[in-house]
Amino acid sequence: MSLSRPAIAKRSPWTSVENWVLLTEMPHISCWLQEQIGSAQLEILFEIYMFAAGDWPGQLLDLLCQKAAAGIHVHLRLDAVGSRLFPKQWVHRLQAAGAQFSWYHRLAWHSWERSLRRSHRRLLVIDGQWLVVGGFAIADAWLGSSNEAPYRDVLLACQGSIATLGRALYLGQKIIPPAAPNDPSTTLAARILSASPPQRITLRHRYLAAFRAARESIWISTPYFNPDPQVLSTLYHAVRRGVDVRILLAGRVTDHPLLRLGIQAYYQKLLRHGVRVYEYQGTFLHAKYVLVDGNWGSVGSANLDFLSLWFNRELNLELRGVACTLLRVLFLREFAVAMEISVEQWQRRPWYRRPLEWFFSQIDRRIQLHALGSRRY
Repeated sequence: MSLSRPAIAKRSPWTSVENWVLLTEMPHISCWLQEQIGSAQLEILFEIYMFAAGDWPGQLLDLLCQKAAAGIHVHLRLDAVGSRLFPKQWVHRLQAAGAQFSWYHRLAWHSWERSLRRSHRRLLVIDGQWLVVGGFAIADAWLGSSNEAPYRDVLLACQGSIATLGRALYLGQKIIPPAAPNDPSTTLAARILSASPPQRITLRHRYLAAFRAARESIWISTPYFNPDPQVLSTLYHAVRRGVDVRILLAGRVTDHPLLRLGIQAYYQKLLRHGVRVYEYQGTFLHAKYVLVDGNWGSVGSANLDFLSLWFNRELNLELRGVACTLLRVLFLREFAVAMEISVEQWQRRPWYRRPLEWFFSQIDRRIQLHALGSRRY
């Protein structure tokens, strides 16, 4: 599958990955994170959007403090908005233990655009050997409770030279390709897909290129959906080419009920253009991954919304090889338990929802126009 258009910024190289882990159950994700952080011998570099006070986060903090006190280099970087519930005393504990701590972009009301730019990444590098990406958060809500099921999310961890590239990304160093480029036809090939607007919007470019090159299928899992008009138009054109375009979204269980109304405002146009829409049932779907033609995938922190595509620092991994087969199996499993929204069903929705959808669609439109301004798609 050719991904040669449009012209894009310089990207990191494809890297062969022999040892990797893909997890989709939050209890397994939490256990894996604690086990790997607990086994670190040299260094723990961790950047994450949301780290909130709670029982599980407290256990992870204790572990980070223990590692720092033992002489292991620990650096924790949190987004100032996403992790606003991270206790101040936890910052002091980390620093007292010898760990480095930093905030990304504290709110500055004199610069709204700077405040809009968040670090939405989930980036963990352990001993320069493991690179971890995903959509998970360090918060008790992700693990559920006696009344609520754990959230649906994803963690992808890769071992090998790609971890070295991830470490360079975390430290802001130049990413140097391997001396001999690896063969992307091996068991799994991965490539770092980072976005650090306004300098780099590579992630959006790659999505557009993949969607334009699709010949069979475009399957998207995202909890939040409000992309810019060009991305929407690209999906509609794909349907007209005969491509099976499906979008898996959060259902009734969501962390932003009002935002869900704004997302549902897209349903009528999506369905009219032939895009198949699914809502996940039973728990909150927070996983973000994409599969195109069954042989190109992307897993990480990016939603298919204008904030992730234009403003946020994001981190995904592009994938080729056996991981795409597993993504296909995952999609089929999730589609089977999700509810597909039909045109007839959507037309029968309660009358009072229509003005609400219109209202939130207008808010969404105005926010996008104001935020994107004169930027060229």
